[in-house]
Formats: sequence, C-alpha cells, structure tokens
Amino acid sequence: MSDHKKPIHYGVPDITSLHKAGFQSVDMHVHTNHSDGFFTTRSLVKFASKRNIGVAVTDHNQISGSLQVLSEKSDVLIIPGIELETMEGPHLLFYFYTSGDMEDFFKVFLRERNKTTPGLLRNLPVLECLNLAEPFDCIRIAAHPFGYFGINRGVLKCVEKQMLPGVLETIDGIEVICGGMMKNLNERAILYAKEHPVPFTGGSDAHILADVGNVVTAVRSERVEDFLNGIKKRQNRVIGKSGGYIHKGATAGVIAWSFVPYSVSKLGAHYCVQKKKTSRLVRSYRNYIRFIRKNEELKDKSEEGREES
Repeated sequence: MSDHKKPIHYGVPDITSLHKAGFQSVDMHVHTNHSDGFFTTRSLVKFASKRNIGVAVTDHNQISGSLQVLSEKSDVLIIPGIELETMEGPHLLFYFYTSGDMEDFFKVFLRERNKTTPGLLRNLPVLECLNLAEPFDCIRIAAHPFGYFGINRGVLKCVEKQMLPGVLETIDGIEVICGGMMKNLNERAILYAKEHPVPFTGGSDAHILADVGNVVTAVRSERVEDFLNGIKKRQNRVIGKSGGYIHKGATAGVIAWSFVPYSVSKLGAHYCVQKKKTSRLVRSYRNYIRFIRKNEELKDKSEEGREES
C-alpha cells in the first residue's frame, strides 16, 4: 500500500508520491540554532524548499527561530510552533494558526514562568502549560509520548506511572513517529493512536540539517489553517522512521555541545538573581547598621544633655 493510503506508515517518506497525490508534507518537529539545533533558519528554509517540504520550527522554550523562519521569503509552508519543557519532564509541542497567537501565548508563558522566581529559567508543570494555551487557536501535542529511556520525557510514559492525572482530557493529540526515538517507542505511540481517536503528528526532531524531512506529517492543503484542521480531523498522514545511528550520534553530540552555552546562560541567570538577592541583603544589613549607629549617637547625645543639665 502506498504511503499516502495509510494513516501512519513507518518507513522512508516518498515526498514526490505524496505531492502527486495532493499532499503537502511538513516536518513538524525541528530545532534550529535558536535553541539546541546546529543550523540556521536560512539554511533550513533553503533545505526545505529543495526537498519540497514544509517545516514547523519547534525550538525549546523559544519562538525566535519560528518567527525568523516565518519572515524568510520563500515558498515553504511554515507552521508556527514551539516545544516546551515541563517541570515533571515531558515535552509538549504547540502548533499555532497564526504567528500572532504564538507570540501572545509566549508572552503569557514567560510571565507565568517568571512569577515565582524572576530571572531564573523555570519549567512550568505540564497541566499549567496546556491550560495556558487553552485560549489560543492551537493544537497541543505530546512530543515523543513514550520517551526517553530512563527519564520522563513523554506524557504517556508519565500517565503509565500515574504522575499526571487529568492530562489526557487536556492534551489534543500525540506525536506518533519521532525521528529521535527508537522504533519500539514509536510503535507504542502508533498503537496508542490506532486504539484512541486522538489527532496525531510526526516529525524528525531534527537537530542537524540532514535529519530534516526524515519524518513528515502530510495533509491535502497548503494553508496553515486547513493543514492544522486536517490534523484535528485525523485526515492527515504521518510517514517516517527513526534516524540512523550515525545521525543519532551526531545529534547527541550537537545537543551535548549546545548544552554548554545553555548551561552557562542558565548559571549566569542564577548568578544574576543570587547577586541581586545578596545585594539586597547587604543593603539591608548596611541600613540596619546605620540605624543602630544613629540610635546609639542619639542615645549618647541624650545622655550628654542630661549630664550637662
């Protein structure tokens, strides 16, 4: 059976055949150098145009890459998106109908994230992230829902552990094929989508340019609104497979390397916050000392006045 006749097909996408059948193919999970990817938005757009696919830039906790891609003049279909890391561990993908909704959501997200610990990079709980997106036109998808091994990076993995009560009523769908996951974990996600009437997407989770387009979501539409509506109605197709060991190794290296400046930035943020706290404590201490000294001086003058009288 052809790729475009199966709702979900585990294999190499045939973009040409999909295009001939009227489908627009989009890699729905891509990271640029605005988070932990190893390529620029400009090189991504050129690569996507050459492969005749669309892309959703889903940088971690950041929309600048998505906005930059949207500003590029090209024939590439761009889906506004972001991937949020959460306090409990799972990653969430959000796809927006307009860049304006994405920007408005991101402002709310930043405001809530900075409420309790201003200046620090703090992940919000899963349900809070999902609820923050409720007022906006978007689709909320559980990224790599059964990943990773040893850590709770997937929503369904946490559901199995009874960690996230109520999350299944709040999330819109799941990522059934993630290029960064092992085949057995993708197969579990595919089985879940077959047994439950939820929307589903697929993406490469690319951090290096060569991985872009290894997994695509296909809909018979070239407009963002109709494309996302097709996903909501389960009228889409997902075709792709896990990346090879060479690509996985290269990706791991890229993520590890990009983690260094990310960590430095995070440590810098902590340093700035702690420095402010320390400065406030020092100022308070100095003011306290001045207050004590002033009281002592007043007391001494008062005693001198009594002695003279």
